[in-house]
Order: sequence, then structure tokens, then C-alpha cells
Amino acid sequence: MASPQIRRAAVLSLVLAASTLTACSGGTAGEQKAVSADDLVSSLPAAKGPVDRIVWNLTEGEPDTLDPANAATTASGQVVRNLCDSLLTTDAKFNLKPNLASYEQVTPTKLVFTIRQGTKFWDGTTVTAEDVAFSLRRAADPSKITSFLFANVDSIKATDADKVTVTFKRADEMFTSEMANMVVIEKVFAEKAGDKLGTPTGGLMCSGPFKLDKWTSGDSITMSRNDAYWNTARRPFAKSVRFTFVTDATSLTQSLNASEIDGAYELSAASLPALQKSRKGRLVFGPSPQSANIYVARPDGVMADDDLRAALQRMIDRTALAKAVYHGAATPMFTVTAPASWPVGQRAVYAKAYKSYETSRSYDMAAAKKLVEKSSYKGQEIVLAIQAGDDAQSRIAQLVQQQGRQVGLKIRIQSMQPLVFTQAGYDASKRQGIDLMLGTNFSAAPDPLETIGFLYLPKQVYNYVGYEDPQVTTLFDEARGTFDGARRAATVIEMQSVFEKANTVIPLVSTNTATFLNNRLTGAVTSFAYWSMPQMAYVGAAKK
Repeated sequence: MASPQIRRAAVLSLVLAASTLTACSGGTAGEQKAVSADDLVSSLPAAKGPVDRIVWNLTEGEPDTLDPANAATTASGQVVRNLCDSLLTTDAKFNLKPNLASYEQVTPTKLVFTIRQGTKFWDGTTVTAEDVAFSLRRAADPSKITSFLFANVDSIKATDADKVTVTFKRADEMFTSEMANMVVIEKVFAEKAGDKLGTPTGGLMCSGPFKLDKWTSGDSITMSRNDAYWNTARRPFAKSVRFTFVTDATSLTQSLNASEIDGAYELSAASLPALQKSRKGRLVFGPSPQSANIYVARPDGVMADDDLRAALQRMIDRTALAKAVYHGAATPMFTVTAPASWPVGQRAVYAKAYKSYETSRSYDMAAAKKLVEKSSYKGQEIVLAIQAGDDAQSRIAQLVQQQGRQVGLKIRIQSMQPLVFTQAGYDASKRQGIDLMLGTNFSAAPDPLETIGFLYLPKQVYNYVGYEDPQVTTLFDEARGTFDGARRAATVIEMQSVFEKANTVIPLVSTNTATFLNNRLTGAVTSFAYWSMPQMAYVGAAKK
């Protein structure tokens, strides 16, 4: 989940449910066409040849860090995936495959990684088991966002020159698949860099297809092709890539149409109509497990009232929001876990449980007003934080403000600069005086436990309200410890019936990934799969 756009770092599945996926190239949402499972990674043709340079925008703004263990936003994670290799990877059928390492699940509580021979860091040194063990132990540190994924780990040890053994206190069905997004850094470099690792002055040392050249704070990040990359099939087409940090939708649209910037992911909904008409490039809608939500930002204050939080669930017209703000590139959502995160084998079971929330959280202003009247609310100001320059967030916030006024709520919209807004996603000191945050979340694997764990387990970084329920924690551990999908689904649904009553998150819509690519280029990954892949390595010339 990553920060305040509350996004989370984890492995992305390349397949959702094929029947639910659509793609759109250069047309309107109404002209969308279905894509097959073979098309999920990209609906664009593969690159035809090399290019000297690509200028790509990070729509969320400048990353707050490139430290892999804390690279939890779409901006930071996107850059890191080009620089650093993950241990494992996934194919389009959810199958785990070797990448920097292969693996053997020796027993439910013992996992062994074998490091691929011939892999080297950018400085020419060999990737060793010690580097891998160090990277995993570092990611498991409680101070890191990724630590939640290691909750059941007992030990991580380099047990041979090319082997790392992970032992568990209890079986963990989540852990191995999460390794498809757990990257490796050089131990010696990281220890020397210390707290500066992943900063403009500290840098990184990884083994990925691109090398970090320069991070000019406030301006750009530049990386160049790693011509010695071990995976010859994935050596980049581009000699260099420059990431820019334009967050204003109008400015970005102008730069894309002027070919000053070649492309971008996660385009603002406000820019879609103009970019659909562009003659300089193509706009593509791809499958995504992302969602837009309102988060209760702190445990105290006016939003501590249960009835007031429940009122927000009823007063928001999600259907109108999807149409008016997202131009059809979104669908109403009624639970914390997006339908796209449901495992394919158990979709019918999850869908049946989901219907009750569609009913109980349907748009009903009369019901919302009654809940407000029943609550302890006495006209206090409710502060709703959004990211400055994000037109979609601004329009959503205005809609919420207007509908809140109709039921007697006084909501004030507070814009925060992108970097501060990002930091507020994981730093409570940046949320002082804020009652609600408008942001986005993604479940990167087809497993609702990712979202649930980050939001509802005690002391987790995104558990803003300090939620703690022994029944939820027990059921979570039970679900995480079983490899039986049907049994796990039943446990998750039971757990959901408990934590959803707290209304600490008000789900709004499930969104598509919107990508723009200049006509001179092709090959871009157009589903949200881009986030857990070296996505810029796929982009190259559209013509030979």
C-alpha cells in the first residue's frame, strides 16, 4: 500500500479475472474492448528497436525515497523496479518463476532460495547469498514498511555460498508470492550509505536493467541502461530514461501533447478527455487492482464517532463519482478490499458476500442524515486532506463536501504539497489536525489479506486509527496460515464482517490504470503490472 495515496508495496498479479478486464487505445471509455489473458501485460505492440532517450513522468510527483524497503508509492516503486532485481517473478497465470533466484518450499515452514549464477551488481561485484539475506533482514526491520510481510519469519540465513534459508514460526501462504516484489541491494554499499541509502546523495547499488545516474532533487531522476545486465532477454531498448515530477494535470497534458514528455502512468482523470483526442500519442486503459478511498486519519477527533463514519458510507454517490470524475474509467466500490483482489478460484464466494455491502452502503441521503443526527456531531469542522494539484482528488473532495453539507456536516478541504502528502501516509506527525485523507490503495496480489493486514493489524503503519480486535487478528493469522483457498476465503469473509463495521475506510471506486505513450514509442506495460516490473525496459522505438 502506498502512502497517502496510501499505496502499498507488494507483488502484483498479472492476471485479474479476464472477464473483468478492458483496454482502450485512443478512444473513449464507451469504446472499450475486451482483452484476453494473453493481452494482460500490454495491449500495445512490442518495441521494434532501440532509442537514445525516454522522458517519463511520475504523476504522483517526486519520490520521497528510493530505499526499496520503503518504496511504497507508485512513484518510488516504479523507479526502484527498474533499478533493482526481485528475487522471484510471476507469469500471466499467477505462477511464480525464478528471477534473481529460484526457490524450494522444503516444508510449510522452510523456504530455500538458490541465487542465480553470473548475476552482478552495477559495480561488477557478484550477487551473493549474503546480499540476499541482508536485503531480506533489512526489509523485515520493524522500521520498514515491508516488515508486515515478515511477521511469521523466524530466521533468514545465508546457508551456503548461493543459498538463503528462511524459516517460519508458522506457515505463511503470503510470503513466497511476495518475493516477486522483494528486491536485492548490495550489502557493503548499503551499510556504507546508512540512512542516506535511497536518497539523492546516498544512491543505490543494485543489479537491475538500469543504473541510477543522478537524482536532482526537485527536478528529475536519470538512469542509464545496464549493458552488462544478466537477463539478456530483458536488456532495455532505451539508453537512458529521465523521470520528471509534473503533478499538475494541465501542465502534464500540455507536455505530453508537445512531445516534451514521452509518457506517464496513473494519469489524472481530468486529463483523459484531452489525451483521448491527442495526435501525438495513445491513451490506454488497463486492468488494475487500485481503488480510491477516504481514510479516517487519526484515532481521536470528530471522526472517532462510529455513527458519523457510517454516515459517510451512505452519503456518497459512488456511481455519480465514477461517471463525473473518472469519465467511466472507474466502477463503484463498497468494501475495503477491491473485487480485483479476490483470488480467481474463489471469486463467486467473495462476490456473494460483497452484495450485502452494496446494499448496506448504497447511496441514501436520508439514512446518512439520520446517522449524523444520532451521532455526537455538534457542527465541528471536519478536515479532509487531499494532494495539491490532483484535479481528480479536488473534484472528489468537492463532491464529498457538497454531499456532507446536505446531511449537516461541515467539511473543509485542505490541500497538501505532494511530498508532504506522501509522507503523511506513513508519518502520523504529518496528519496532525487532519480528520480524513483522500487517497488510493492497491492490492498487488490476488489476496485480500494484503490490504487487511496493513489496515487492521495492530501497530501497522497504515492503521491510522489504532484499530485492534482480537477476533480479527486471530482470523487473520488463521487465514494466512492455510494454503487451502476455499478455507481461506471463508475465514477472510468472516473477518471482513467484523472489521468493516468499524468504517475506518470509506471505499469509493475501483479505478483503471491510464497510460499515455508517444507515437514514436511502443511496448509499454499497460496494466498495473508495470509497478512490479522493470517497465521502462519494455519501451522502445515503434519503428525499426
